Amino acid sequence: MKHDRKIRVFFLLLLLAHACFIIYGSLVPFRFEYLPPSEAWEGFQAVLTSPLQLYSNTNLLANVLIGIPGPFLFLAAFHTRKSLLRTLFLLPVALAYCALLAATAEFLQLYFPGRMTLLSDIVAQTMGGTIGIACWLMIGPYTRSMFQTLLFEDSGMKTGTFLLWCYLGVILLLHALPLDISANLGALYRQLEDGRIILVPFSTWSSPAAIIANLPSVLAWMPVCWFLVRVKAWPLAVATLVAALGAAFLECVQLFVLSRTTDATNILLGAMGGLAGSIIGKLSPGRTAPVHKDKPWRNTILGSALSLAWFGLTIRAFWSPFTFQFDRNFLTQRVSDISLIPLHAYIGKPYLYSAFNILEVLVYFIPLGVIFASFVTRHLQGQSARAVTMLFFLIACLLAGLIETGQVFIPQRYPDITDWMLMVAGAMCGHVMACLVWKKQVR
Repeated sequence: MKHDRKIRVFFLLLLLAHACFIIYGSLVPFRFEYLPPSEAWEGFQAVLTSPLQLYSNTNLLANVLIGIPGPFLFLAAFHTRKSLLRTLFLLPVALAYCALLAATAEFLQLYFPGRMTLLSDIVAQTMGGTIGIACWLMIGPYTRSMFQTLLFEDSGMKTGTFLLWCYLGVILLLHALPLDISANLGALYRQLEDGRIILVPFSTWSSPAAIIANLPSVLAWMPVCWFLVRVKAWPLAVATLVAALGAAFLECVQLFVLSRTTDATNILLGAMGGLAGSIIGKLSPGRTAPVHKDKPWRNTILGSALSLAWFGLTIRAFWSPFTFQFDRNFLTQRVSDISLIPLHAYIGKPYLYSAFNILEVLVYFIPLGVIFASFVTRHLQGQSARAVTMLFFLIACLLAGLIETGQVFIPQRYPDITDWMLMVAGAMCGHVMACLVWKKQVR
């Protein structure tokens, strides 16, 4: 019962965070103008009674996706008993909560000129709520129990497979965003004509820099095959084949995403990453193998090498094309253009492109937390572990600040407080998840 209360509080906090995100994102950049309540209510009633108009397909899809988590988190927080009567009561309540949250956000937009109050947004988020309820009915109780085991229990159900599926879901989402999907054969032919369907591997590699640019395609599949070989004891060849097939599936998905490029090279790179992860999994000692405390330099060298590799890839991703300018007038203008309001830089951009950028920044910094937790934090306990976690938080803040500060000198880049916050959040998320997983390895 103690763990039930904790997991309920956990999902309540996520539910509150989701509601705050929707309200906050609906009101940025907070240009408030007062309206008498009666006038605002009349305007909102006019919106509710107006004909349903579709602003854009992208806006519709974005609002559907925004509405999905609300009812799912609501049911995860309140659906704690296996009772048919309670389920029948909570399902419409969850959907009503989703519609009320969407209507509240749209109503508040009347006080902030520049934001559009649309009936289609309320309807779309409510449609997303129905999808969220369907997702809960399919995987909700399993997801809740997995998070309860991962966060609050030292033994019981294994969460490794659950985390693997979460990881694969994030990779799939990164390849599918911004979800401008079309199954039109004419669109596929135009992509082929434009050179965005590359069937000959390595045909676009014109310099050694292409190797570094495509390293993420290799690294993405290494953890998957490491897990399959190290934890699931799969044969090396089978795990490598899974990585190759997974990479091929992602390239097939990108065929139908109009803004993405499909490259057969990524299939081979995925197989290479899978092979490397499988080999590392084979060479890794078992969880009961003795720890060689007399040779700590091995962990130090490996951790330092992985950290430097991550930092190099991150610098290339966020500082490319490295066209630094140090003109005083240019730098003065750049600093004055930096907004300190989170998410302000994403206003006016298509929602799904913004979602892709946000997810990309988060994913880039998750490995930093995993590396630090695996080589430093997991060897400590109690007060020492908490002190090192705080130290890592400061390191993440400094590294994210360094990267954003460097972007001030690059005209093609846009430094932003939102990206700094996302970088720190990604690093801390990776650190926390890795610490939880390593804790369960201790017998």
